[in-house]
Amino acid sequence: MLDVIAIGELLIDFTPAGRSAGGNEQFECNPGGAPANVAAALSRLGSRTALISKVGEDQFGSILHRTLLSSGVDISEVSFTNEANTTLAFVHLDDQGDRTFSFFRKPGADTFLHSKDIPLSRIETCKTLHFGSLSMTHEPSRTATRTAVLKAKEAGVLLSFDPNIRFALWESKEEARQNIYWGMNYADILKISEEELSFITGTSDVEKGTLELQQQFEVALIVVTLAEKGCYYRVADHDGYVPGFKVKTIDTTGAGDAFLGCLLYKILENRSSLHDLTSQQMSNMLTFANAGGALVTTRKGALGSMPTIEEINQIIESESNTQFNADRFRPGFHFSPPTSWANDPNGLVYYEGSYHLFYQYHPYSNKWGPMHWGHAISEDLIHWQHAPIALFPDEHGAIFSGCCVVDWNNSSGLFKDSHGLVAIFTHADIHPETGQPRQRQSLAYSSDKGQTWQKYNGNPVLAENDLIDFRDPKVFWHAHSKRWIMAIVAGDHVRFYASDNLREWSLTGKFGREEGSHDGVWECPDLFQLSVDDTGRSKWVLIISIGDNPNCPEGSRTQYFIGEFDGKTFINDNPSDHILWLDYGRDNYAGVTWSDIPEQDGRRVIIGWMSNWKYANETPTGSWRGAMTLPRTLSLTSKDGSVVLTQMPVREIEQLRKESMVWNGITVTPASPFLQKMNEDLLEIEADIDIRSGEEVHIVLKSSGLSELVIGYDPVQQWLFIDRSKSGVTDFHPTFENKHGARLVSNGGKIKLQIWLDRNAVEVYADHGLVTLTDQIFPDAPMDRVEVSTPSGQVVLDSLQIHTLKSIHIPDAVSEQK
Repeated sequence: MLDVIAIGELLIDFTPAGRSAGGNEQFECNPGGAPANVAAALSRLGSRTALISKVGEDQFGSILHRTLLSSGVDISEVSFTNEANTTLAFVHLDDQGDRTFSFFRKPGADTFLHSKDIPLSRIETCKTLHFGSLSMTHEPSRTATRTAVLKAKEAGVLLSFDPNIRFALWESKEEARQNIYWGMNYADILKISEEELSFITGTSDVEKGTLELQQQFEVALIVVTLAEKGCYYRVADHDGYVPGFKVKTIDTTGAGDAFLGCLLYKILENRSSLHDLTSQQMSNMLTFANAGGALVTTRKGALGSMPTIEEINQIIESESNTQFNADRFRPGFHFSPPTSWANDPNGLVYYEGSYHLFYQYHPYSNKWGPMHWGHAISEDLIHWQHAPIALFPDEHGAIFSGCCVVDWNNSSGLFKDSHGLVAIFTHADIHPETGQPRQRQSLAYSSDKGQTWQKYNGNPVLAENDLIDFRDPKVFWHAHSKRWIMAIVAGDHVRFYASDNLREWSLTGKFGREEGSHDGVWECPDLFQLSVDDTGRSKWVLIISIGDNPNCPEGSRTQYFIGEFDGKTFINDNPSDHILWLDYGRDNYAGVTWSDIPEQDGRRVIIGWMSNWKYANETPTGSWRGAMTLPRTLSLTSKDGSVVLTQMPVREIEQLRKESMVWNGITVTPASPFLQKMNEDLLEIEADIDIRSGEEVHIVLKSSGLSELVIGYDPVQQWLFIDRSKSGVTDFHPTFENKHGARLVSNGGKIKLQIWLDRNAVEVYADHGLVTLTDQIFPDAPMDRVEVSTPSGQVVLDSLQIHTLKSIHIPDAVSEQK
């Protein structure tokens, strides 16, 4: 039994082959014809195929006969005729490899296929019959094609149809349209291009157009090819996009035929009814087909360029396409490194009009390694420019986390009667005698606004020989005591030191051995003072990040304390077992604040590393790994008798807004969810939700593929949550796929959610930042759909705003300083 019989045109493509010495365009002869290409693609993959067609009794007909035979296609139904010559097509390619055609087919031998030439008994016993529209441009091949299709339909054979419109071969566009309608009436599988769909349906919206065709013609599976973007499919009651592959295109001739051959191969291999195919099965099949189609574009010609299974699997698994897919996760408005590994933000300082962001950086790998300080500069906290690496490892070890301050009065004596930047950081190495890790504190300074850095000759300036974990200094000028204060962590507590000159330090106090969470080692402290609402009083905030503990599913995260600082140590306002979390998502760690933001600005701004030590080394981002949260303004507010932190993205983020849409008074029920498809995948969403009905509400961010991220609120449990179990790529670590959240009490039966969606992350702020969740995501395609739904009852959206956002472009540094 044959797997696939194809019926239709068989011709010679003359494709460009450069120019002669005299400057004349040259062409090379390549066997082709869409149905023949599909048969050859299937045969190359191992399927049993045959072609029904005619060629002329000429040299071109002989070439086609031999090529099909060598391709493994059964040619017993390919006959010769002396009534016309073999059809010829001259292919003209533009700079992108896209084609236009000139045909010599008036008539062509393939149009002389008669009904008597159709092997009806073979058709009724094959698994699939594939046909196109070009064998229906003229008689007698039109009737012959329809005879074959009707026999296949009668026998229950799977029917595959590709319109493959070439207007030059039709008497009129209307004649083409009517014959294509005829084909779709019988098709089980329809492969169609964007341009063909627009011609047939009058719409360029592939989702709307395919739905119209599905409803009108009851085609079981419709696939729209989208060139290098991939494809879109609609089958049964579900649909989606599957991304394509990045290749160097030479000639697109035959790419769609290879795609279809690969798809038919996978459908036959699956053996399931088309109506039973799941989204995951469709994604796998179409990834294979996209790869096959992409491969053909890298070669000249069509019929002889069809790929093997090994070649297809190789391109799917290739590093270049892994990187192409990984680049989809490069954030649009969150800071990320130019390449390689990045983690904790360091040295955050504002100086003479610029915000400086230093960060832990390993420039030679996408995994954690010998730490440097990467560097970026911004004038608005949103748009960044990569600067040369600031600090490199030296004889004292790698450069761990730390801070920067402006030494306005030259207390350090490093600036020759001027002021400049001083970096205080941890040098990390191995003790030469004990073989144990050693962490000591050192200085570097810059007199040219952070462009170049000089290590202090007296490094290290602070060491505690009995402490193995002793790192991440955060320094600030304490006006009341008129000296510098350092907060630094030592495994299970924070230590405070004081200095008059940034070079000589003395211990003043300790805090935390019995306070807060000790699920992991303490890291990355910060200490600062904030006003409480508009009361005129203020409190001190101590931020402490805690590292990963294998026994804790949350992994690394950040806590904070509210209290007082007396110039020597911190005093906690809350009971020792009272824990306050900065962020209830899985991906906000090591956050610290900018120093020296001018008093007239009045803000305390924090930024964190947007990852988690549970899986930070394994996220699927290719040659780069690591990103930062949005910069956030911190505030203190009184809530239920306690003082707590709130945080919201800095106001500068609003400059990224492009278009805004607003809805009011929307009632959502299980039968009528709110759904909006966007043309962008960088979004800001504001939702005021009435949940007095007591029903759960979901804001679902969906990709055009299989990915979805659920942001939900359960009024009964008073729980705000994120469910990223279906958010895309999740299998790189067992703890990534999860559902997590935080307690949120509604305000009079209403909640306000503000959401920032990037290509690799989502940040959720509830009730003006009282509760915050930050999560990484790795969707299979851009998340460009917003759905608001409820599983029961009804909820009311008092208002909903969706803003599309511009992407930031981060220029590279001009040079590297070493």
